[in-house]
Amino acid sequence: MTISAELYEIAILIIALAFLVLVIVSIPALLQLKRTVKAVEELSKEGRKGVETLNGLLKRTGDQAGEFESVLHKFRDVGLKAGNLGELVVDSVRNPLVTLLSLLLGLEVGMKQLVKNKNEKNEGETDVE
Repeated sequence: MTISAELYEIAILIIALAFLVLVIVSIPALLQLKRTVKAVEELSKEGRKGVETLNGLLKRTGDQAGEFESVLHKFRDVGLKAGNLGELVVDSVRNPLVTLLSLLLGLEVGMKQLVKNKNEKNEGETDVE
């Protein structure tokens, strides 16, 4: 049995063996590529779920922000009214207090003047006798 092959038959055999080696070597790479694609798909699904959750949270936060803004406006209004109420109380207390202090100072000055006049009158009567 003699094996005779021409040059093109040997070239085809070498090409076939090279292709076989290429296929065998590329199998682990293809399996790794398959696992990578599967992991990317799972990550994409988790990312989609995260985005949906985040959208829900943002929507609720936006709704609550509107309510919070309303509360802030009411709080500001209450603060302004409390300031006005404080000024009203000060004005209400100040006017009677000023009147009372004026009356007391007037009484003091009047009493000093009365005592002074009485002392002068008493001194004048002792000189005449």
